[in-house]
Amino acid sequence: MVKVEINNLSMKYEKKLIIDNFELEIIDGELLVLLGASGCGKTSLLKIIAGIIEPEEGTIIFDEKDITNYTPQKRKVGYVPQAQVLFPHMKVEQNISFGLEAHKLSKDEIKERITWIAEITQIQDLLDRFPSEISGGQKQRVALARALAIKPNLLLLDEPLSSIDASGRESLALTIRRIQKETGITTLYVTHNQEESRLISDRVALMYDGKIQQIGSVIEVDRTPRNYLIAKIMGSSNVWPVEYLEIENGNSLVSTPIGLITLPYEIKRKITGIRIPPSSFKIVYEHSEDDKVIEFIGRIKSIIEKDDENFRIVVDLKDAHLEYFKVDCNKEMINIGSAANKELQLRVLPSEVILI
Repeated sequence: MVKVEINNLSMKYEKKLIIDNFELEIIDGELLVLLGASGCGKTSLLKIIAGIIEPEEGTIIFDEKDITNYTPQKRKVGYVPQAQVLFPHMKVEQNISFGLEAHKLSKDEIKERITWIAEITQIQDLLDRFPSEISGGQKQRVALARALAIKPNLLLLDEPLSSIDASGRESLALTIRRIQKETGITTLYVTHNQEESRLISDRVALMYDGKIQQIGSVIEVDRTPRNYLIAKIMGSSNVWPVEYLEIENGNSLVSTPIGLITLPYEIKRKITGIRIPPSSFKIVYEHSEDDKVIEFIGRIKSIIEKDDENFRIVVDLKDAHLEYFKVDCNKEMINIGSAANKELQLRVLPSEVILI
């Protein structure tokens, strides 16, 4: 367990700056998800922290100790790369023990450590098998077990679910979260998948153009994204760019792909987008004469069941080509059984419109 500080880190690849004056602090014991698109420098950052490659500039601090020039072994970092790299000629138990032998543990210590980590990662029945005899999800559990077996100060996970089929991803993600909570190991988890960050993170850091653009809890970043780009990286629902903004008679006229939105106040700062949370809509059955509410007409495109009582519906907008809303509702708001392709009138208060 360790607090990590990364200061002024820079790295070039083929003369292109892929990590640019990078700053990040990872709190001791947290699971921080690093979220960003492919090619933004996430994997290179992990390799620098692990000591596999060297930065052009900058420092890496573990608990106020500069480890920038430490060897990978001296850093005591557990690293699970994106590509599965189990030794095919070794059984699972040997794959795990190999790393422990490199750390000069005795045979008894290795046996005790393997028993411990196999139980935590739930691979007890796989120890006597070869990698070719187990599934992709099981291989990833073994890779995780091997990284954890050394009892690292810091665990680095690079897209750990990318090679897992859809049915196994959530299960493995929750397993990683459970293990992290049980062990308390500081963890940096890299992904491009927003749902993974929502499922397991303590905090999420959004990386773009070689830098951290915003960091906070998923709820914080979702509710108050710094700009339109951040909202899109987060995969937030109902986000649109602002095409232009005009002030008229104390109102703000905001042009967006879903139409002209009138807000009853003056916006006095630059905005790049708007967001309307799915929970902000009300389904209504008559037009309001109140010019302080915002109304839309659309047709139900699809229905997603969240549980027995609650649904999320996708609504095509009548007057906006290829634009749609996601709307949260329940059985009291709409008869889902007869809702397919039904035209709806939606109402939202201006106070529910989030400016980005």
